[in-house]
Amino acid sequence: MAAVLSAAVLLSGCAGSYHAIQPERITSYQSAAPAGAPVDFSYRYSALLTNGANKKYVKKERKRGYQVVAVQLRNNTANEINFSRDLELTFADRPIQPVSSMQASQDLKQGVAIYLLYVLLNFNVGSYTTVNGQITEDNRVFLPTGPFIAGGNMLGASAANKNMRNELARYDLTNKVLRPGETVYGIMALRETNVAPLKLTLRNSAATAPATTPAPAAVPNASGQ
Repeated sequence: MAAVLSAAVLLSGCAGSYHAIQPERITSYQSAAPAGAPVDFSYRYSALLTNGANKKYVKKERKRGYQVVAVQLRNNTANEINFSRDLELTFADRPIQPVSSMQASQDLKQGVAIYLLYVLLNFNVGSYTTVNGQITEDNRVFLPTGPFIAGGNMLGASAANKNMRNELARYDLTNKVLRPGETVYGIMALRETNVAPLKLTLRNSAATAPATTPAPAAVPNASGQ
């Protein structure tokens, strides 16, 4: 039993924290839009590694077949653009749909219940005397450390999962509306095991027109005309 417990504890390790991606602070985006495109689009793979290790979540990302991508978009047209309705995302020339933030956070979360195994990890502190293999004097004190270790890890894992879930929801681009001239940042969870060039195009190129600068108002002449 002790060997099984030790192995399980070693495999689960300690709860991992979540380091926020903060896509608006990323400075190393890869541009994927030609000059004059209706929508400027830049992206960065390995987004979970931007500001910290996020080991638990990167492990889940690979295990569940995901690519978490930070993106930057700018609407260069004179009209509002709905990300889901008006734009098409392609992965190596193949149309794809990002996974919803709710589903992605469910798939990528770290386990919490696994840390209940620590409840059994208690210690005896002190000394004891043996004669012919038999304990004749026992001065050890039992320390019930397991519940505290288990509770701390479960609270830590739950808090990290919540932080990850909240950030994915905050930057979810589903039905996100881009106003004319607006720059928007997002996080996309793609159900892909490999990386490939991404491209974002309008579903109907005639649906929008480039934004224009309004002409200055005419200045009246001296006669008032």
